[in-house]
Amino acid sequence: MNSRADAAATGALTEPLRTITKAGEQGDRESQEQTPGAAQQSAAEADMTSDGCTLRAAVVDIPPYATLDAAGHWSGEAVELFRAVAQDMGCEVEFIRMSPSDILRALERDEIDAVALPFSASPLSASLMTLTPSFATSRVIIAVFRDDLGGDLKILYQSLTTPRQLRVYGAMVALVVLFAVLIWALENTKNQHFPGGRREGIGSGLWWSITTLSTVGYGDKVPVSGVGRFFAGTWMILSLILVAIFTATVTSSITAHDASIEVNGPHDLPRARVGIVENGLASGYVNDHFLPHVSYPHLALAVEQLRLGNLDAVLADQHGLERHLSELNEDRIKLLDIPVSKSPISFGLRRTLSRDMIRQFDAALVARLERRTPPTPATSTEPPKDAPKTP
Repeated sequence: MNSRADAAATGALTEPLRTITKAGEQGDRESQEQTPGAAQQSAAEADMTSDGCTLRAAVVDIPPYATLDAAGHWSGEAVELFRAVAQDMGCEVEFIRMSPSDILRALERDEIDAVALPFSASPLSASLMTLTPSFATSRVIIAVFRDDLGGDLKILYQSLTTPRQLRVYGAMVALVVLFAVLIWALENTKNQHFPGGRREGIGSGLWWSITTLSTVGYGDKVPVSGVGRFFAGTWMILSLILVAIFTATVTSSITAHDASIEVNGPHDLPRARVGIVENGLASGYVNDHFLPHVSYPHLALAVEQLRLGNLDAVLADQHGLERHLSELNEDRIKLLDIPVSKSPISFGLRRTLSRDMIRQFDAALVARLERRTPPTPATSTEPPKDAPKTP
């Protein structure tokens, strides 16, 4: 009995020891597998937290948040705030100009540490970045084009002078001249309506050809020969076809320009042709509401397409739109008073940064926001409610 009890007790003690030993061996294997990447990341983070550290921040030329001057110096509201926060941390900033798509790839490859541009919360940003406390409130608004009578006449002129229309005009003129000369050549010796003089005869032929094309048919000049009447009948049939083609092309061109929808508020956006800035502050709104849209790399390009009539509305940050329109000096582009969305905007930090580094940046940003006066345009005058306390 005693030996059995001792064996049972020994087994009960041995089993946990085996479990602990296996767990320790498994932990050793995992640590060995993760050693290269972990060591590399630790070295990078040690360099980031040491004196004279450098933050690699991606940036895009999006006034007024970020602007690159001729000397290669970055300025703008977001850039200046990011630089000030980094200086408060004792770090330098290396601004790297990238396209929005390159920024996402660089974040995945750990080629940059932060994005010095305003971001709003979205599934894409949450998967690649850790958002800082919000430093402003974004108001996404609608820009529309309101034309006047002169603009309507310009659109009509553009509708009537498209390349397709010009080809139709050229074919009509060529056929009018061809049948005018042909009817004069066939009728000039036997028909007083088309006299023998080249100038007078071809002029009479042009009159007859034009009246036939327009289906007016005054009857003051008619062919009398059999061959002349045959070609006259051919021209009548061709005239019907040409008039139908002309009418169809003009109608389709005007209808294409008239297909625009007058946007008076967010309720009109599902039926409208909407343009946004690629990965801009309006991208979250159009994706959340499943709005058909066209993305443009720059706000200036989207506004230009709106002015040309290729878009019905442009969704963008109010501050950026007001700044761009003031520089453009275009009175026909109006900003609707009703914002489509309001959301806090933040910087983005690479998710693989150390927690200490992220906490230091957040604390420095909150401290900088509390000291900053007056607030920049389009920002909230209230301090961020979601800001963490300074450790």
